[in-house]
Amino acid sequence: MGKNLATQVIGLLEHDRVDLRAAAATVLAAVGEGDATVQKGLIARLDDADAVVRRIALEGLVAHGASGIAPHLVTILKRDDEALAERAAQVLATQGSAAEGSLRKELGHGPVAARRAIAQLLLRRGSVAAVDAILDQLGDPELGEQVLQLIRHELDGGDEKLADLVFKGASGRVGDAGKRLEAEIKRVEKEREKAEKEKGKGKGEDETQTGKKNGSSAAPFDATRDAAVAPILAEHTALLRLLGYLARPSSQGLLVAQSAEGRPRPVRFAAIAALRRIVAASEAKGTESAIEALIEYADSDDLGIAQSAIDTLRGARIPEKLAKTFSALARSKNPSAQKLAMERLPAGGGAGAVKALVDALGGDDVTARDAAARGLAKAPEAVLPMVRALLAAEDEQVARRYAGALRSHRGHVSSTALEELVAAAHEHLDRHSRGKATADTILFERIIGELIADVAPEKHVELLFERAHRLRKAGKAIEAFAALKPLLRSRADLDAAIDDDGRYFLAVLGLKAMGQGILRASHADDPVLEQFGRLAASGFPVAKKLGKEKDVEDEEMYGLGFRLLESNEENDKALGAELLQGIIEDRPRAKLAKAARNKLKLTGYLDE
Repeated sequence: MGKNLATQVIGLLEHDRVDLRAAAATVLAAVGEGDATVQKGLIARLDDADAVVRRIALEGLVAHGASGIAPHLVTILKRDDEALAERAAQVLATQGSAAEGSLRKELGHGPVAARRAIAQLLLRRGSVAAVDAILDQLGDPELGEQVLQLIRHELDGGDEKLADLVFKGASGRVGDAGKRLEAEIKRVEKEREKAEKEKGKGKGEDETQTGKKNGSSAAPFDATRDAAVAPILAEHTALLRLLGYLARPSSQGLLVAQSAEGRPRPVRFAAIAALRRIVAASEAKGTESAIEALIEYADSDDLGIAQSAIDTLRGARIPEKLAKTFSALARSKNPSAQKLAMERLPAGGGAGAVKALVDALGGDDVTARDAAARGLAKAPEAVLPMVRALLAAEDEQVARRYAGALRSHRGHVSSTALEELVAAAHEHLDRHSRGKATADTILFERIIGELIADVAPEKHVELLFERAHRLRKAGKAIEAFAALKPLLRSRADLDAAIDDDGRYFLAVLGLKAMGQGILRASHADDPVLEQFGRLAASGFPVAKKLGKEKDVEDEEMYGLGFRLLESNEENDKALGAELLQGIIEDRPRAKLAKAARNKLKLTGYLDE
């Protein structure tokens, strides 16, 4: 392009007509590479009133590889042209260190959206200076929170270099920010105190005395809410939040110090929350000081601080050496701390912790009871204390709560605990035998029996048979059969619980319970008849033993033999025939002998 022509085209960049400016910019973008005058002209058009011209100028500069344009690109970020600002940001991202200085310089000024874009660009630069510039913005009321979230987003990408820089910068600034915050709070409080004194001087004595008598309903002064304090407080808490997000164990000492009593309340909240990921990390070691401090805070009179500590402890790994200290929270005045300790109950919490949970389960506080039940369900060492609490209980519902918690340890109840349960069951049996059982003792006997049935079924069967033997000996065969009848509900459970002698005893009681009504009420598949049939099939001498039973009457023997003869099983029929034949042999002239002969003839077991 000739010099005169080039000068004329460059001159058109300043023309009033938009189309001529756009045309001139297009031409210069295409042929003006390397010309300083062209570059200067295109830079001037980045501020053009028309968006198309601005876009052409920017693309031309990019195509020319123009240097030194970063300040102008940063300026574009602050304008209303979102499309061009986005393109400028893309270009700035390629400018490297050449753009960083301008970005840092402009980060603290202009619209929030533009500053956010600048912060994002600086984060991607990832230099020490860039990270420092970004951390400087954490106290900004408009940008601070957005910057914090940008940093977290970038850290989520796994950039370890950036994480190291952020950690170093944040941990190094916490102390300074804390000191500045403390100094500013003192200054504000001092000014407040001075103002109050000046205000008091202007009041009459009567008015002052009236105010003292009536008191004031106004909320106490909180210096952290002061406008001058707010930015420093925001910066300080944001730094703590960053340290918490990075979750590096090496920062816990600093965080514990910032969470201590006496620090501003918002700072304590932030520091306690920041400890959450550190104490919860499975690989975290050396957390004793942090956990110990959190346990102390959980019992604090400040319920907000206490709840924050409790929330942090909820996911924490409790070191064994602090198990007893933690478990002591079960006796805290704070219900939430009690609940946490009861639910967690760490191993090694000691007898005191277990007793606190057992007492809570037997108490009136529903929330504490529920928490205690969950904690006790995970504590094998609580089985024996719960058994003893159950046996000492005087209220049915309390006893049922202990029994319910003990069922969680089904299969893991110690022999000592089981022996004490069985001994209590025997005492109830003795009371029954002596006729001294009451409605209340019967209820407790049932609770204990049901619990033994769940945790030690074989012991429960032994108790049932013992009771049945006592009742039969007392001439109460029907009640004895009622005691054993639940065993007939499940064939598999019955087979596992008793041997042939036990099956025979159960069958005899069933026969006695049915009595002569066996002929009217029984069916071929009656469970009592089934027991006799199974005994006969196994070779058990049923007929011989029945003949020696003093309380089994001939009518009952006849009824059993009669029903067995109607069975489809050959073993059953053979036993029935043997029983009827025994009646004929023992009492040949009796009326039942005649009926037995007739039945045997009808079934083909006796010839004419």
